[in-house]
Amino acid sequence: MLNKRIFSLALSALGLFAATAPSAFASDDLLSVNKTVFIQIVLFLIAIYILNKLVFKPFLNLMDRRDKLTRGAIEEAKELEEKVAHIIEEYDAKLVEARSLAVEERNKIVQEGQNVADGILSKAREETSELLQDAKGKLEADTQEIKDKVKSDVDDIARDIASRVLGKEIAL
Repeated sequence: MLNKRIFSLALSALGLFAATAPSAFASDDLLSVNKTVFIQIVLFLIAIYILNKLVFKPFLNLMDRRDKLTRGAIEEAKELEEKVAHIIEEYDAKLVEARSLAVEERNKIVQEGQNVADGILSKAREETSELLQDAKGKLEADTQEIKDKVKSDVDDIARDIASRVLGKEIAL
């Protein structure tokens, strides 16, 4: 705000000086070079100096600051993008590793289950085989016992059948 006031005061002073220039410097020919050219050059240089101090330098400083902030934000955004990409790569790698571990663990559990099932089946087969052998042995023993019993009873049954067929008692 102070810079604007100084600038407007300087321009006003230059305007007054140019407006009140003595008529001695004026000439009838507008294109001729006279003493006013030097005054105009001085006024032009003063105006450039004042404009440089009050307008151009602050504006350029502001533009530089804005450019630095923008570049900083852009660089920060690029760094964040790189970090995010790196984190995503790490996440994907860990996910692939976890999946492979899960597949290995599943295969291991399936193999253990298969081994347990094979053990149970072989044990059941052994027990079934033993039961079958026991049953065969018992069946053979029962069969032999029945055969022995039937052999001893065959004579009695044959005598009984013969007696019935012949109608009289038969002694063997």
